[in-house]
Amino acid sequence: MPNPTTPSDLPSLSRFYGPKYWAIWLGLACLRITIMLPWRWRMAVGRAIGWLLYQLSGRRRAIAETNISLCFPHLSQSQQSRLVQATFADNGVGVIETAMAWWSSRNTFNQRVAVTGTELIDQAQAEGRGVLLVGAHYTSLDLGGILLAPSYPYYATYQRHGNPLMDSIIRGGRLRHLPGMVERDDIRQVMRLLKQGKIVWLAPDQDVGPERSVFAPFFGIDAATTPIVSRLAQATGAKVLQFSHHRINNDSGYQLSIGDTLASIPSGNTEQDAACLNAAIETQVAHYPSQYLWLHRRFKTRPANSPSIY
Repeated sequence: MPNPTTPSDLPSLSRFYGPKYWAIWLGLACLRITIMLPWRWRMAVGRAIGWLLYQLSGRRRAIAETNISLCFPHLSQSQQSRLVQATFADNGVGVIETAMAWWSSRNTFNQRVAVTGTELIDQAQAEGRGVLLVGAHYTSLDLGGILLAPSYPYYATYQRHGNPLMDSIIRGGRLRHLPGMVERDDIRQVMRLLKQGKIVWLAPDQDVGPERSVFAPFFGIDAATTPIVSRLAQATGAKVLQFSHHRINNDSGYQLSIGDTLASIPSGNTEQDAACLNAAIETQVAHYPSQYLWLHRRFKTRPANSPSIY
């Protein structure tokens, strides 16, 4: 069984100095320059990136439009359109937030972050239990490491990026703050860490296909949902806690929340646990809907005999 990825496992970046990687290096250099700007300028650049993505990415825009029309049917068409645009803007800011998570100092955020619910982690660890932090694909996803891990070191699950340079950059950025990372499908490694009383983060809110999912409602739509959270909790006795985070609307900082809304997992009923999981994520997303990754085909897998959504 492989051990979690640590900084010593990363390849030398000198392997990626060839011409085929120059465009990526240029983009990364622009991001590093951007995060040296004053805070408000960084946010403005992020929104400009989002505007550009909105204009150029017709496929992703169509996915976001479909998701938002399904999940927010009570909004008028113009309100849905504004939410789609805001989603792209906030996902653009998310690019800058990711760069800050990879390369900025923790001191950058000292006066810009509030964290609630850490006593739930303390309680679980005092009982000798592992902690499963259940996150979701919020735009500020990578900030969890720099904002929470210094006080509560946790292992994060991840999926390899298809480009080897980007994969090394992403893992290297995250491992500045985390003790290790585990590939998403290495369930045995996750179980081992939880049984050792470690904290492990995962985001189970993406469609991983029909073979590894059960259906549970998400904003009233049947969504293929991985049952991995309940299975890990059942197998390890880990405490299941919800981990959510968002940027405050005036861009002044971030709120991180740890909650016990998933305390009923495992219930012994996989579908019931999946419904509980989706309901908890839905509640958080509804507070700041534009700060969620609506660009993902969340409803790609459909129940038998149901038409395709996208």
